[in-house]
Amino acid sequence: MRNVGQLSSSSCYGITVYLPSTQHASNSRNCGDGDPLYEAIAREKDEPYRTYYIVIPYLATLVGGVAGNVWFGPAVIIGYMVGGLGDAAGEPVGTRWGKHRYIVPTLSQVKTTRSIEGSIGVFIASLIAVVVGMLLTPDFTFSARSFLTILAIAIVSTLLEAVSPHGWDNATMQLAPALMAARLL
Repeated sequence: MRNVGQLSSSSCYGITVYLPSTQHASNSRNCGDGDPLYEAIAREKDEPYRTYYIVIPYLATLVGGVAGNVWFGPAVIIGYMVGGLGDAAGEPVGTRWGKHRYIVPTLSQVKTTRSIEGSIGVFIASLIAVVVGMLLTPDFTFSARSFLTILAIAIVSTLLEAVSPHGWDNATMQLAPALMAARLL
């Protein structure tokens, strides 16, 4: 179990990074159509719920990061890496090379699709992310079994990213890899 000091510093980091961004994104006086920060992170395809799809991913990232830190100790680094690298690879790969699209569940009426090519990008980046995460902490060692586990984490992460509701994959892409790493590596 992590000590209170480690938990507090990680929680403070999450709060100082995500809370101001979320507040800015959700505060209609500071932000909205035409605001440079808003326009930089809002997607036209999320219209008319652009603000929702700015705030929800930030909150999902915060929830996934803090919960992973509390529940999975050192294995949380695997969740951070997969969430940060694996999930982030899907959209640019899918935008550039995506030809085979599928519909993703959503909690709003915005039709959301992803592509098989983007999911392949998630898988490859997730493999790399797990290996990098293992290299960053002395709590994990490489063995024949760990290579199978790395493959399993990448597969599960890719499938979760494919079926998670739009915006909420930021939490599932942190928690599932961290859980698997904590139990299997």
